[in-house]
Amino acid sequence: MTSTDRSLADRMDAARRIAVAHADSSQVVVRRLQVEETPAACALLTEIWAPGKGRPPLEASLLIALLHSDNYVAGAFARQHLVGVCVGFCTSPAASGLHSHIAGVRTAHSGHGVGLALKLHQRAWALGRGISTVSWTYDPLVARNAYFNLRRLGADAVDYIPDFYGAMSDGLNKGQHSDRMVVQWDIARWPPPEPAENLEVPPVLEVGRARQPVLVDLPDTASVCRLAIPDDISALRTYDVELAESWRHATRDAFLGLIQNGWQVTGFDRAGFYLLEMALV
Repeated sequence: MTSTDRSLADRMDAARRIAVAHADSSQVVVRRLQVEETPAACALLTEIWAPGKGRPPLEASLLIALLHSDNYVAGAFARQHLVGVCVGFCTSPAASGLHSHIAGVRTAHSGHGVGLALKLHQRAWALGRGISTVSWTYDPLVARNAYFNLRRLGADAVDYIPDFYGAMSDGLNKGQHSDRMVVQWDIARWPPPEPAENLEVPPVLEVGRARQPVLVDLPDTASVCRLAIPDDISALRTYDVELAESWRHATRDAFLGLIQNGWQVTGFDRAGFYLLEMALV
C-alpha cells in the first residue's frame, strides 16, 4: 500500500468513526436501505412532505432502481423504526460527485442530530467511493436548513436558481416558486471551521416591524453585508401567503442582484441572516 492509499484509507476510517459516533449520540443506526424497506422510506418522505396534500416526493420503484445502480439510499433507525431517509445519486463526470436529492427526518425525531448523522453517513459512504464533493439544493427561505447546510456542515453556497424545479405538487411546495440555493460540500473538510465574528455588518435586506422585507441601500464602500430572512417561513406561508410571497421576490431580487455584481454567500448566522462578501478579483 502506497502512502497515498494509506492516507485515503485512514481518512475513510476516520469518516466512518465520526459518522458512527454521531449516530450513537443521536440514538440511531444509519445504514443502506434494503429493497423491501423502500415502501416505508417513501411513506416517511410523504409524511414529512405533507400527506394528502399532494403527490409523494419519491416512489419505491425509483429507490429500488437507485439501490440497484449502487447509488446512495440510506435510512436512520431508532429502535428498528425508520425515522430518517436520505437519497442521492452519482453525478458526471465519471461519477466524481454525489447529488443529494432529498433528506428528511420524522418530526418527532427532529432536533436530535438525526439529520447530521445521516449526512455524516453519506459523507463516509461517498469518501469510500472516491467521491470528493456532495451537492444539493434547498429553499433559501428556510432558516433552519440554511444554518444546517452552511454552518453545521460547512457547505458552500455556489448558486441561486429561480424556480429550479418549476411547479411542484407536493404538500410543502405546491403553489410556491421553487427557488433554490445550490450548495457544494467538500467532504474532505471536517469539522467545518469556526466562523469569524460578524461585527458591524451592514444590511441589504431586513425584517420590518410588520415582518415584511425591507430593502436597504448598501454603502458604496461595503465589502460585506447581511441578508435577513423570516425565522419561520413555513408558518408564514400558512397564515399570510401574500407576505410569504413578498419574501420570495425580495430575496430573489437581492440574491441575484448581489451575485451578478460579484458578491458571494459565505455563511448563515443563527440570528437569521445570510452573510455575503464581495468576491476578490
